[in-house]
Amino acid sequence: MPRKAEHIIEEQIANWKHENSVASRRSPKNKTYPVITISREFGALGAAVAAQIEKKIGFKVWDKDLLIAITNELGGGVRAVELIDEKKQQTMEETITGFLRNIPTSTTYLRSLIKVVNTIEEYGNSVIVGRGANYVCKHPGVLNVRVVCPLKERIHRYADKEKISQKQASVIIDNKERERNEFVKLNFHKDPTTPSDYDLVLNSNVFSPDVMADIVINAYNKKNGTSFG
Repeated sequence: MPRKAEHIIEEQIANWKHENSVASRRSPKNKTYPVITISREFGALGAAVAAQIEKKIGFKVWDKDLLIAITNELGGGVRAVELIDEKKQQTMEETITGFLRNIPTSTTYLRSLIKVVNTIEEYGNSVIVGRGANYVCKHPGVLNVRVVCPLKERIHRYADKEKISQKQASVIIDNKERERNEFVKLNFHKDPTTPSDYDLVLNSNVFSPDVMADIVINAYNKKNGTSFG
């Protein structure tokens, strides 16, 4: 059964604080700060940067938890939502079938995504990973970050991580990257590879996730007049 986005976000934040005592102790008390969004090339370590930011300043990361929140808002199952998460738009036939079977479609997913991201932005003190969040969040203090890395290095990393050939890794990365880019282009009419859409573009072939997190925090402080880190 679908639930209100604000109730879902409140519940997940409470669970996060309970399960992540160290990060939650660093989380700002009694004040709402603008969110950070992280767009990333597949395999560029964007999620690792988000994790480091959470560790350093206590901003909650919304990545897999964002997917769970969307699932709860829709009132469906995680697996059904995963099938359309950051994927290209469904065909008309798939959309009609989804409505008839009462399962998430590209349209209902996008509607819930925007609602959940808007709610997270209202609560603040968060890092939102992917899903075109930088095109949804409108607060002037939001810091929009893009993490990139040369394709050759991403292929090498992914092949090592998944214990597969570089050829297999190349195919997977190409497919994932195409799906993510098409998702943003179709739903937000933007090209996520455009550097000027971001406040900061970082290369993970040059900087480690830890160093990139420090750079992001410093840029956030400069933009918002804060003193995190």
